[in-house]
Amino acid sequence: MPERKTKGVLFFNPSSGVKTPASELSALQQSASDAGLEVVRVTRELDCASLIRERLREGRRLFVAAGGDGTINTVIQPLIHTDAILGVIPVGTYNHFAKDLGIPLAWRDALEVVISGETKPIDAARINERFFVNNVSMGLYPELVARREEKGRDYPRWKARLYAAYATLQKYPHVAVTLDTEHHHEVVRTHVLMISNNTYDLSRLGIEAPRKVLEEGRLSVYWLPHVPRLALTSFVAHYLAGRVREAPGFRSFRTSRVKIQSSKSHLHLGIDGEVVTMNTPLVLTIVPQSLSVKVPRQSG
Repeated sequence: MPERKTKGVLFFNPSSGVKTPASELSALQQSASDAGLEVVRVTRELDCASLIRERLREGRRLFVAAGGDGTINTVIQPLIHTDAILGVIPVGTYNHFAKDLGIPLAWRDALEVVISGETKPIDAARINERFFVNNVSMGLYPELVARREEKGRDYPRWKARLYAAYATLQKYPHVAVTLDTEHHHEVVRTHVLMISNNTYDLSRLGIEAPRKVLEEGRLSVYWLPHVPRLALTSFVAHYLAGRVREAPGFRSFRTSRVKIQSSKSHLHLGIDGEVVTMNTPLVLTIVPQSLSVKVPRQSG
């Protein structure tokens, strides 16, 4: 790749996703540096937001998240409603956000998009004081992630997923909340509740449910009724077959704002794949056209 100077910062999370060979991680960092990007390793001690604000004051405008969806979530917090641009190099486990934007999963191709791709404004969403780009989930999913991550990165991922599924079904957590919007009021008791930034295409087969657009200016709210463990397998079968909307009791609606109230003072959530505990009530809003992101150039 020829040397091209770009004023920007790459936040590199070596702990994201599956284990990547050290030689590849080193090559990624060197290639980013050669492209004119300052490389910053993401650690628990790093105050990412403060560093980004400092670089913004210095005139930097390109900020790249090299990691998974959790890393992206960390990087976007100070970028919403600014003239900064987000770049994404997907080296996480699932990389949902990158896939929805059509960003290549090979890091070299993704870096090329960061350097020479086009800039596109997209929606973000907000839960209380935190922004997100994918979704917020309650019930089974946060428990599943917590159980999976407690095994650590040195534990085989497939074994960690099996353990997490077993432990989560044993506990089988649910939430009881009230959903309030301008036109909707409902008390919900469920094991599966998700609020997404824009709408998922639930007709797709398999485990992936992509979003066709990220500029529709709406949240989507999805949930299942409270069901026994065995009945949950029917929902999973419908999901994998691309027939979620035919699953008994499945509900969804779109809105620009939803308030979630609970008798509990706090709830465990999954936010862009990371487990978070937040005080209630929860107020979720769409934040239209608030984030600029580098995407592949359209041919023609």
